[in-house]
Amino acid sequence: MTTSLTGFVQRAEYTADRRYDDRRFAEVEADVAELRRQLTEDLKALKASIDAATEKRGTNVRQAVYAGLLPALFMMVSIVVQIWLAAKGGS
Repeated sequence: MTTSLTGFVQRAEYTADRRYDDRRFAEVEADVAELRRQLTEDLKALKASIDAATEKRGTNVRQAVYAGLLPALFMMVSIVVQIWLAAKGGS
């Protein structure tokens, strides 16, 4: 009977350990799921930030073209027209 009783206590301890392990694994799985969710959100935010920066950079290039290149081009065209008119009028 003592041998049976000793085996019964060991099974109870095993069952308790098993429950503790199961509970601990459940906690770890929940932590991993939370980390995965947070990582997904962070990656989406990073992608949105990169997309916004790319769009802004494109806007800055367009602004530079409109603010710098086009006025210079119009100025050169007007100078060429003035030179052409001066050359034609002087003949």
